[in-house]
Amino acid sequence: MIYTITTNPSLDYTVEADLIPGQVNRTRSEAIYPGGKGINVSIMLQRLGMETRALGFAAGHIGQAIRDLLDDLGCPHQLLELSGGGQSRINVKFTGRPETAVNGLGPDLQQEDMNHLLELLDVVHREDSVVLSGWAQSIPLYISILQRLASTGCATVLDCSGEALWQCLGCRPFLIKPNLNELGSLFGVEDLEYAEGVELAHQLQHEGARNVLVSLGADGAFLLTEDQRLFSANAVPGTVRNTVGAGDALIAGFLTGFHESSDFAEALRLGIAAGCATAFDEWLGSRESTYAVREYIRVEEVTV
Repeated sequence: MIYTITTNPSLDYTVEADLIPGQVNRTRSEAIYPGGKGINVSIMLQRLGMETRALGFAAGHIGQAIRDLLDDLGCPHQLLELSGGGQSRINVKFTGRPETAVNGLGPDLQQEDMNHLLELLDVVHREDSVVLSGWAQSIPLYISILQRLASTGCATVLDCSGEALWQCLGCRPFLIKPNLNELGSLFGVEDLEYAEGVELAHQLQHEGARNVLVSLGADGAFLLTEDQRLFSANAVPGTVRNTVGAGDALIAGFLTGFHESSDFAEALRLGIAAGCATAFDEWLGSRESTYAVREYIRVEEVTV
């Protein structure tokens, strides 16, 4: 089982429109999706045939709408109702020119809520994986989650940035997935090049990360493994329709490939394919499109 944790899920109102500030803007199309990075990972995992469950919180009528949409998609979930009330957030995603997002804040978490979430993790076993991703409303909660999971021996995946990532590295996550800009920001480096990115990935390993997967957007991704093997993979050229969720799909594809093969190169290959398939789609890619793209992904091992 692959569990995902989304502490601040959303209802994503996605519209196609070219924004002109100060004017009334009309949409060309619109859709509503359940949102949040962990939820995206779970939906993509399910599409790829993996057993998954989305854990986290939800609040009010909007939170119930998120649950209903997940039910409609057939994605198993356990989103706890927040004790403090309120409403889960709504995010507005503009997929036209320029691509723009307005993300809501979401309700506050209470200690009671955090304790209930930690209790859900008692079912996790060694053979499971747990993905913790998205903006950390509470860095101590993220650390508590990783510490609680450490005793199980399961594989933990961490997809967050900034101070949350720094503070969680000491918990030795199995995999972290910054993009190149996030990697540079961690070290105060702008316009990071590939070779510099590899060196900084080594630094993150010194801080506690076991495996470092760095997404490069249209240039693919590289993976630095804990046994110091470096793999690089290309992306597939195509018409990009949407970048929201591409990084989440990358994680889902990677975990699917790794669970199926225990091979890092194959995991990276399927991860890149899932990310590309999502970028070429209106939302998250399908299993069919992912495996079609996979045939064009080339992974090579680079001498470190």
